[in-house]
Amino acid sequence: MRVFTANIRLTTTKKTEEVKITDQVEAIVAESRIKEGFVLVSTGHTTAAIHLNNEDRDLEDDFHLFLNELIPNKAEYKHNRGEYGRNADAHFKSLLVGTSLTLPVTKGRLGLGQWQALYFSEFDGPRNRLISVKVMGI
Repeated sequence: MRVFTANIRLTTTKKTEEVKITDQVEAIVAESRIKEGFVLVSTGHTTAAIHLNNEDRDLEDDFHLFLNELIPNKAEYKHNRGEYGRNADAHFKSLLVGTSLTLPVTKGRLGLGQWQALYFSEFDGPRNRLISVKVMGI
């Protein structure tokens, strides 16, 4: 088995936003020259997430509306009264959505469904962010 590692660096521009990273991950899979295996896409940030969704601008906005309704940023959260600022909700959203995905690589291509796209979710921007991509296989 071979292993290929690369990073995606991006700068978010808003407090919350969706950044489509499908093309960057597909380029890394192609560069790896791995034909069969899997790819791990991960971020080490605790106020961001990695997920799959349908590529639809309205759905991206609805996703953040849903998360804001589900996880409001309450003043009574102890984290919000500490030295770290008022971003407890961003941490909870990251926990709920998740910080990594593992996807199949088949015939040298990223194994996505017809409507699926890979996204980086920003919950506490704007910030400079790092996404790790590890392709493993033959």
